[in-house]
Amino acid sequence: MDGIELAKSELIKGNYTCVIVSGEQVVMTSVERGVKPLIVFYEEYTEQRKHTGVGLVLADKVIGRASALLAALCGMKSIYAGVISAEAKNTLDDLGIPVTFERMAPYIKNHAGDGRCPMEELSLGVNDPYEVYLKIKMLER
Repeated sequence: MDGIELAKSELIKGNYTCVIVSGEQVVMTSVERGVKPLIVFYEEYTEQRKHTGVGLVLADKVIGRASALLAALCGMKSIYAGVISAEAKNTLDDLGIPVTFERMAPYIKNHAGDGRCPMEELSLGVNDPYEVYLKIKMLER
């Protein structure tokens, strides 16, 4: 089983929101929603050079534009999404990161379902993955 198939299988089997695989090893699972798992991975694994991006793949239930940029920042080589926004798909295409998905939506909705996800909004017009990370961190303060 290749990395992306392993990540997808673990995502479904474990009912996780996010699974990251390096080679043939699961290196992170999460049940957190939104961009938090990718922020944690970036800060705890990527920044500390525990994983250098070699063979990293991501399976996530929902990928919006902010998550797509964060995945690039983390060094993901391939992505599977249950649901992906059209903007996230376009961003990943522009970055040369292959993505497979079950369903594409025009945008990711907020929790109330009456507008865009705040992270999707935050990432509009930003093309630098690190800049999105910094914007998210500013919101946490």
